[in-house]
Amino acid sequence: MADINSRIEAARQQLGRLQNDLNSTLQSKRDTTLPKAAKHQQQSLAPVRMPPAIKSRRALKGHFGKVTALHWASNSTSVVSASQDGNLILWNAVTANKTQAISLKSNYVMSVGIEQTENQMVACGGLDNLCTVYRLSDPERPVEMASHDGFISCCRFVNQDHILTSSGDSTILRWDVASGRMIDRFAEHMGDAMFLSIRPNDKNTFLSCSVDRTIKLWDIRAPSKSQMTFTGHTDDVNCVDFMPSDNTTFASCGEDGTVRIFDLRSYQELNKFGEERPPPESMGEGMPGEGITSMCFSRSGRLIFCGHANGSILAFDSLSRSIAPTYTINNAHDGHISCIGASPNGDGICTGSWDFNLRIWA
Repeated sequence: MADINSRIEAARQQLGRLQNDLNSTLQSKRDTTLPKAAKHQQQSLAPVRMPPAIKSRRALKGHFGKVTALHWASNSTSVVSASQDGNLILWNAVTANKTQAISLKSNYVMSVGIEQTENQMVACGGLDNLCTVYRLSDPERPVEMASHDGFISCCRFVNQDHILTSSGDSTILRWDVASGRMIDRFAEHMGDAMFLSIRPNDKNTFLSCSVDRTIKLWDIRAPSKSQMTFTGHTDDVNCVDFMPSDNTTFASCGEDGTVRIFDLRSYQELNKFGEERPPPESMGEGMPGEGITSMCFSRSGRLIFCGHANGSILAFDSLSRSIAPTYTINNAHDGHISCIGASPNGDGICTGSWDFNLRIWA
């Protein structure tokens, strides 16, 4: 027994030394910051468009429960939303009209995604542990996918044939849409997997984030092991998003109140925004979450828009030295903002809230 304990202690010490070596190597490569690099560019940066020019242009009203998720179609006109009233609604974001509504078996839906090639399939999931795919032309015959042992937190179509789902069982699964059969399992997270982002120019790779405070890069061609793991957040990571204009940069947000930018090439954090809240273990049990719930990049990647639990929208300049938002839209909603997304063409953003409504901002 003593021999086993000594071996465990030796392994712990070796792990600590390896971690220190890794941190030292990463630190040696951190020769500049994103704001410094931007400053040395010869051309000046364009000014950021701010309120009152940015304001609510449309209110999408029709849900009778908390809006939990939304996703833009690739045409930048349609938005699909999910609510705890047990309905999916497809909206025309220009006219604010409902174009289609789908009644769900379960009211406790937490995620929604729309296929990006032809915009003719939507998927959703929630506390029923199922991912359900509907064809908009024939919503009465959905395909149900059952293999997760926890709630479905996010679903994203890879293409018309395959879809990814993340779950409270800490795994991500890849499915065949036509048959509803599970193809691959991605299992490294130590807590609920919360959100997914597929790489813009390489559909074989994607990011996942988790309440285990990590972000992982995966390749569907090698599902047994993640390609990279990024750390830095001190509380649950709620959302992750690739920069649309860049294939190697992404941002994340979490319950620690921060937004962080990472780069795959340097394998480290490039910038951080927001006032970092103390870790939950130092705050005691029962403390309410007041972190950043969701985020998305502008089309150029210059701005990061964040939804906050207090109902405000924060906009951070990714090239700024300041941790403070470039601007804040206070009281954007009357309640917790649960989801936010930018239209693919960059013309506007959509927010969804526990006040039952969605809004289009431009």
